Amino acid sequence: MSFLEALVLGIVQGLTEFLPVSSSAHLVLVPELLGWEQPSLPYVVLLHAGTLLALLAYFRRELIDTLRGLLSPGPSRRFILLLIAGTLPAAIIGVAFEKQLEDTFSAPVQVALQLIATGLILTGIEVHARRRPPPADSPEDLTGLEGMVKDLTPAKAAAVGLAQAAAIVPGISRSGSTIAAGLLAGLPRAQAARFSFLLSIPILIGTTLFKVPDLAGENVGAVALITGFFASLGTGYLAIAGTISFLQRRGLLSFAVYCILAGSVAALILR
Repeated sequence: MSFLEALVLGIVQGLTEFLPVSSSAHLVLVPELLGWEQPSLPYVVLLHAGTLLALLAYFRRELIDTLRGLLSPGPSRRFILLLIAGTLPAAIIGVAFEKQLEDTFSAPVQVALQLIATGLILTGIEVHARRRPPPADSPEDLTGLEGMVKDLTPAKAAAVGLAQAAAIVPGISRSGSTIAAGLLAGLPRAQAARFSFLLSIPILIGTTLFKVPDLAGENVGAVALITGFFASLGTGYLAIAGTISFLQRRGLLSFAVYCILAGSVAALILR
């Protein structure tokens, strides 16, 4: 893999992991459209490890507060319970259908069509969200650990987790699906986005530990490994803050339009 390919794929992963436009779709469609060889699954997981580190850095305050408060009842234990409730559906489906899910990465046209489906889902959720009365909480009320667990029940977390499980399929945006599920559950936009991002941490840790060691058997090259990882890390950190801010001001409709147009163009070209 060349330096340019690694750089482009790292940037694509960092941006699209948190924008509700499906990173998996872009990591399939971008190489296909540019005539590059598809990256291996372990390399894709390495790029996800970069965005995992971006998450840990961005939400370091919430994560440190969680660790400090685990020994006593309070928001820390509640937050861990919510993460477990939201993580289990995706973990079970990912393990049960690992081979089938890997096969879908080799079907670019199908991925493009699923990206269109993401756009349609986001459109419907945005229309629903705009009809709902605005929340009384300001964005500042929903930061920190206590703000994160405010009005978020295990049932709501499990509903978001089911959306995350559905988004294991390439082309269905994980962040888009989980943010949409949070909005349907009545969460304010800022809280839905923050919980969506934090909910990805356990899954990213699991896939990183399970798949990245497989890179030892591949001839990727140190430059490609380092370039992709740090490009994903840097752009991912910027994308987290940008996505939360944009959603508060503009909502999901812009991303929905992009997904529909990008998926349609890609499907037409690849057919």
